[in-house]
Amino acid sequence: MARPVMNRERLDNTVTREIIALIASGAYGPGHRLPSERDLCHRVGVSRGTLRKALANLAELGVLSIKPNSGVYVQSVSHAKLPYEILPPDFRAVDLGDVIDARKAIELPAIERACACITRKQLRELAELVDSMAQAVDDLPEFLKLDMQFHQALVRASGNMALATAFEAIYEYHRFSSVFTSQHEGEENLALDYHRKLLAGLKKGDVKKCLAILRKHLDYMTKYSQQTRRKAI
Repeated sequence: MARPVMNRERLDNTVTREIIALIASGAYGPGHRLPSERDLCHRVGVSRGTLRKALANLAELGVLSIKPNSGVYVQSVSHAKLPYEILPPDFRAVDLGDVIDARKAIELPAIERACACITRKQLRELAELVDSMAQAVDDLPEFLKLDMQFHQALVRASGNMALATAFEAIYEYHRFSSVFTSQHEGEENLALDYHRKLLAGLKKGDVKKCLAILRKHLDYMTKYSQQTRRKAI
């Protein structure tokens, strides 16, 4: 589905962000060829003209290499090469550890509230996301997207729109922090297990269990970020 009409420069930057996030997911390292234009247009939700402009921008920055009759290849991703308008505000001052601390402040009270008020419809949504994650363990970009959708849905289930809005505000920082840390590949099954346990706890309304599982999940992410902080792809 095409994106809503917006300022051309803003749209180009948004699409450029989406492509960087796709690379940052770990599925396409240096030397890897990106999917076809048709596939990328479908993933990002834009026309070929808009996609080509974003690819050309990234080629100029040295992130991609466009080879005629061959494809588009990843060269490298470095925050030093990326213009400010492409990155979230003040991104250079924020690392993944900061973002995870913010997530703890939002998600822990959110899951406590959700245990008391989550609806059957919201539980079904979370269950469907967990099922989709299980099917996407070999597709890292899709898995990471579903992972974040689970947490977005979880925070919304708290019924507190201030928490939901705050979570949305840090979403871009979370995605783009991955650009400058090492790959997440190999962690999918562990993450899937955490999400299954969270879902089981929510179904029972077990606040203590949910808080313990979520805290362990986010603490693991903190430890992982400390080990891989600012390591370029």
